[in-house]
Amino acid sequence: MTQLPIPVHVGSEPLDYWDDIEARQHQLGEEAAPWLQKQRRPAIASATLDWAALGFEPRWVGFDTADCAVALQPSIYSGQGADELNRFRQGAESRGEIALVISLIGDPEEKPRGVLFQHDDSVSIGQSYTSVSSRPIGKGARVRAAEDLGDADGQLALRMLSCNPVPLWRSLSLSVATLEPYNGRVQHPAEGTLVPILETELGEPVVAAWISPDGVERRYVVPVETPWPLLLQWLHEQALPEFVPGAMRRARRQLATDQTLMIRRERVARAALAELEADYVTRRRLLERDLEEAQAEASPVREGLLYGTGKQLVDAVRAVLESAGVDVVDLDEELGGTKNADLLCTYAGCARLVEVKGVSGSAPERAYQDLVRHLREWEKLPGVTPVVGGALILSYQLRVAPQERSRQPYGRPEFLAAQTEPVITTLDLFDAWREEDAKEIRRMLFGPVTEEVAQPLTDDAQPLPAAGQDAPKTGKRRWFRRG
Repeated sequence: MTQLPIPVHVGSEPLDYWDDIEARQHQLGEEAAPWLQKQRRPAIASATLDWAALGFEPRWVGFDTADCAVALQPSIYSGQGADELNRFRQGAESRGEIALVISLIGDPEEKPRGVLFQHDDSVSIGQSYTSVSSRPIGKGARVRAAEDLGDADGQLALRMLSCNPVPLWRSLSLSVATLEPYNGRVQHPAEGTLVPILETELGEPVVAAWISPDGVERRYVVPVETPWPLLLQWLHEQALPEFVPGAMRRARRQLATDQTLMIRRERVARAALAELEADYVTRRRLLERDLEEAQAEASPVREGLLYGTGKQLVDAVRAVLESAGVDVVDLDEELGGTKNADLLCTYAGCARLVEVKGVSGSAPERAYQDLVRHLREWEKLPGVTPVVGGALILSYQLRVAPQERSRQPYGRPEFLAAQTEPVITTLDLFDAWREEDAKEIRRMLFGPVTEEVAQPLTDDAQPLPAAGQDAPKTGKRRWFRRG
């Protein structure tokens, strides 16, 4: 059976109009009138958009639109498509169908806005005092599919998430009109409902469907950067079969998609495909949530190791060492000030003092000398745990990107020959931490020590219980032997 193109209203002048405009602009150049110079062909009127291949027949401004199935980027202004939009809506209502509309929103040129203007663009809804306004939320914003989407809306969410290049996301909201007649100022309440399809982590809709109060119009608002082929294919394959099946029947395209006419094999395959698509949306949402949690956990340590100084760096180093099973005591807290090294680290019966330094420039040799001085002074402190040595954990060249920093902090041969304690760079520590290599972290700090967990280094340590006995109850571990 021959399939017919589906008529759609396009809120733009026809192709030959724009061909003429561009020819006159090219011919006149800078001598063209200002109005002519400002004219730009909209993306939906592109000469390369193959309407027939996509299964549609465009009805431009000036064409009859009463039998159209969809309105694309319609206008509410007289002489620019307002009459065509009204006839399209009246035709859908007379047939008992949903008036499906797609509107692009956003300023593609990102013109500067005054401080009093929060929105960069808005979509006016015909026959209503309501409009949908947009506000840019910055490049790189992360969005996700809203919950409880239907089949067509879920497919639109998937297509938008895989759109390349990624659109500039804008938060959408309903705005109302304020009129000032002769008898006073009147503000009309927002009409209709804005249903999110894609939303930010804060729940702001960036792609949404506006549903009119009477349920006749269903208007999709998407970023202006969205390519029209993506939207037209979605209309043909998902939106029209779900929301305007009558248009598919009139175009003789319903035979293969009408479930009441499908054979059993078609129904099974279609149901399996729908289940797969729904599972993808759910799984993507779960993976996005896992990624958010992992980033929230890793960011403080990553930031501290790569760019931190002072307490931020010490806290990050402590978190990394503890993740490898090392017992760590903050000596500033224990001793009540910076009286010695930063950390006391113990594993498998071995205890080391750890000095942590972060500098913006090259690695200073005095950082290692501070560690040596702390080791000499450690034994003079009353009631301290004996240590087998120390280690310097060093972060340097902080003004340089981590990938471009030198891996060797010191280069003077005489200085290197005099070193007796390990010097660990935060870059090496970071590499082991990001790969969750606990053995490598412990090896850098303690060397090839046994992997058996050491007994607590306290005078009142108790032996391990025999088989079948309960472990003795102990209080907080003490790291200093008090007199």
